[in-house]
Amino acid sequence: MNRCTSELLESFLADYGWAFRREGDGMWKTGFRGEEQIFPLSIIMTETWISFVVQPFVDLSIDWDSWPEISRLLLELNSRATMAKFSITPEGRIELSIEVLNAAFTYESFSLTMGLLGYYADSYYDEILSDLDLIGYRYSESLNLMT
Repeated sequence: MNRCTSELLESFLADYGWAFRREGDGMWKTGFRGEEQIFPLSIIMTETWISFVVQPFVDLSIDWDSWPEISRLLLELNSRATMAKFSITPEGRIELSIEVLNAAFTYESFSLTMGLLGYYADSYYDEILSDLDLIGYRYSESLNLMT
């Protein structure tokens, strides 16, 4: 099967109308505007996978007292978000990602992935902030800017 190449992925981004910046071999930075928020997006391509990662989705600093509640929140969200996953980085940032197989990745696959990512970002952003407020967690929206 044919794999998606860097050049092909860049043509998908350009055809989609998105500005992007290549960060190195197999990595790009871009972003998108949701209904009420701008989400920074990293795209990482390997021979097997193409990962689309909103990073950060929500910028947190680690608070070990709230860690069990945040872990529970992310596990509950992951059980509902069947095509995407929420994770937390060692620095304490919540990320939203979708990973797709590189083999036979087409513009149609790319468009579908972008639509799903936008849907999940818009659907869950306010819910996560609301849940963080309920458990008394302090968060920062300062890094949710397109880079």
